[in-house]
Amino acid sequence: MRLHGSLGIAFILLLTAPTMAWSGDLAGQWQEYDDDTGKVVALIRIEKLPDNTYEGTIDKMLLTDTSENAEPICRLCPGALRNHPLSGLRILSGIKRKDKLNFEGGEVLDPDDGKTYRCRIQLSEDGNSLEVTGYLSINWIGHSEIWRRAR
Repeated sequence: MRLHGSLGIAFILLLTAPTMAWSGDLAGQWQEYDDDTGKVVALIRIEKLPDNTYEGTIDKMLLTDTSENAEPICRLCPGALRNHPLSGLRILSGIKRKDKLNFEGGEVLDPDDGKTYRCRIQLSEDGNSLEVTGYLSINWIGHSEIWRRAR
């Protein structure tokens, strides 16, 4: 089949539009899930900085225990972050793109234990989920979580 002029260009653009629409970027809001219940526990905002690194901040905690009236805080975080409200807490920093779907080189703060771990992130092919892995020294040994893009 042979296409002529602007009709051919329009056809080619139509075929490539889905791949052009998704940029493979981490930027956006992501849902973090509880390992035990599978329920969404937090909304994390990941932003790309001018130096082409990424950082992530807790936008909102979604509490399942309504007995607590106070904003949850990071009781075990070190230094100035101790007793910092979880909402607004930066938990990802220095993440850099390695290739189309993989990001690494940064750190992730786990508010549950107050420790900072090395971090790698793998983005799914469709761009709708992340595998976020925190580890100490060997990057294939660590704890991973799946986050889903918030709609």
